[in-house]
Amino acid sequence: MEQWKKNIYVLWLAVFIASICWTMIMPFTPDYLVQLGVEHAAEFWSGIIISSSALCSMVMSPIWGAVGDRYGRRMMMLRAGFFLTLGYVLMALVTGPYGLLGVRMMIGLLTGFVPMAIALVGVSTPQEHVGRALGLIQTAWPTGSIIGPVIGGIAADVVGIRGSAWVSAALAAGATTLVLLTVKEQFSPPTSGKASIVQDLKAAASHKVLLAIVLITAAHNGAIIALEPVLVPFVREIAGADAPSWLSGLLFALPGVAFIFLAPYWAKRGEKQGFAKTVSIGLMGSGILYLLQTFVQSPWQMGAVRLISGVSGAAIAPGVAALLATAVPRDLRGRAFGLNQSAGSLGSIVGPLLGGYIASFVNARGVFLMTGLIYLAAYLWVTRVVGPRINQETA
Repeated sequence: MEQWKKNIYVLWLAVFIASICWTMIMPFTPDYLVQLGVEHAAEFWSGIIISSSALCSMVMSPIWGAVGDRYGRRMMMLRAGFFLTLGYVLMALVTGPYGLLGVRMMIGLLTGFVPMAIALVGVSTPQEHVGRALGLIQTAWPTGSIIGPVIGGIAADVVGIRGSAWVSAALAAGATTLVLLTVKEQFSPPTSGKASIVQDLKAAASHKVLLAIVLITAAHNGAIIALEPVLVPFVREIAGADAPSWLSGLLFALPGVAFIFLAPYWAKRGEKQGFAKTVSIGLMGSGILYLLQTFVQSPWQMGAVRLISGVSGAAIAPGVAALLATAVPRDLRGRAFGLNQSAGSLGSIVGPLLGGYIASFVNARGVFLMTGLIYLAAYLWVTRVVGPRINQETA
């Protein structure tokens, strides 16, 4: 097997494992905070903790991307894997909410495992296969996110959330070892001047298509992550206070089921019809379906709508990654993906804060309304701005 193909499959597995680790714990952050002594507004606390990690990631992602462009993306993956493993160990050992906040900030500052894997695929895959390769690697995270919340919910009922954190640490260590032993990168250090975050931001501001793309990512991530502080409490609201944790985990994971099967289809369709078009379809469909979640009255209604929302959502992330891979030169893709990660982190800062605030001081249904409107605004952005800019540059 050619090494670039081997890299794709191994990195898919590594991202899949990392997704399991993350989603075993993150949906249950409000419950963990209650165990750590937070008696009031646990959803708002959860939003603060999630946003703090995203803020740190937003600052550091372009820097790690620039370092990856200069010293190699594989090395950056190994560094991120080490600190991700350490973060889960510390998460299992914290004794209060401020300790959990500190650990999440450390993870945001020092990791970046998944975006570096995507960047590595983007630079090691032949140009004619980049679209489908990125579509494939983008399915790894939602595939793991199907399994992770279910395992995390069962583990929370059986051994507690601390036990889940120890399992996540072991899995993260395994994923890092897998990359160390099997992934190879043909890397040549650039001969240009030293990269800096200021130069990265200037490059983004001067590249109209790149700037438009990263704003899509900010909106998409903000809409998704806004639900993390509220989904588990909302499930208890519609299913009853004694609803098992595994039910929340299952509902959290359902969009990923459709994503796994549909992302390759959307990637193939994007290669033929243009990724701006498929991304716009995904954003419009997601907006409508998240608005519908505002009105669900039972877990089964919610499960059905969330499963269907995965169909449209499967078009967004692979399409954005493919647009990004074709919008910038190969030797700058580490920085481009780093900037894209920062944009996603910006959304991940604002989303949980808004979601946690609305859920704590208004109601959880308002969060679904907000999410739907964000997606519809992003749809208008793609159709009115991104598509025309791409057509203008390629004319």
